[in-house]
Amino acid sequence: MPPRGSRLACALRSEDNCHGAFDVIPGEQPGSVARVDPVKWDKPPQKPVVEATFSVIGDFGMTGQVIVLKQAQWHALTETKLEPFFYGAILWGKSPFKVIEDAQLMRRRT
Repeated sequence: MPPRGSRLACALRSEDNCHGAFDVIPGEQPGSVARVDPVKWDKPPQKPVVEATFSVIGDFGMTGQVIVLKQAQWHALTETKLEPFFYGAILWGKSPFKVIEDAQLMRRRT
């Protein structure tokens, strides 16, 4: 089963209204991620990320689904280091919200 698209377009917005963007490239194996590009910010953020958006890009553009995470969800993913699993779930048609739930549960336990 191939990935849902050729890349995952990601955008971040910080509390001080800085905007960042990066791409995630799917790997060869189902659920895997080959590469996560560094975030390119329009200006260096001084405050935390408050919103993150993700959309799969295919051969003909966006696939139509946009996933939006709020601050608590994004911080749970980054603190538990589950971002690659989240990206892989989106790219390979699995449940990214299950990864978020797991991250929030792990965060509460620590």
